Amino acid sequence: MAQVEAVRASENEAIKRLETTQKEINDIGLATQDALKRAEMADAAKKAVEGELKRWREREQKRVAETASRILADANAAQGPTESMPPKAKVPRSTTPPHVERKVNKTPTKKTLLPVLSSIFNKKKGHLDDNGSPSHPPNDNKLQKHA
Repeated sequence: MAQVEAVRASENEAIKRLETTQKEINDIGLATQDALKRAEMADAAKKAVEGELKRWREREQKRVAETASRILADANAAQGPTESMPPKAKVPRSTTPPHVERKVNKTPTKKTLLPVLSSIFNKKKGHLDDNGSPSHPPNDNKLQKHA
């Protein structure tokens, strides 16, 4: 008899474990269904937002195009009378001859500037005398000492 009761207790324990496992499976199934519904709702919301964004971009593009066309129309309206006139002959802007303008605006060229600079740097310095003055040639000192 003790064995029968031990078997019944073991059987009851197995049934309880089975029931808790089935409850966990049902809870997981409900959570999965809930997550699936939320994912579907999020997907639908995403599509709605994307559609709204697409419509907004289209409206914005139309608005920009209309603004640009209005600006072009205003610019064309402002230029309209001048375009209908026959083209005029080209007249030189200044009355001064071109060679005079070149002389006024022209800076010294390299060819004219180099000889001047080279003559400055290539000058020979006079020798210094006892007084430290380069004004007298070197032989001039001898004449001053003898005199």
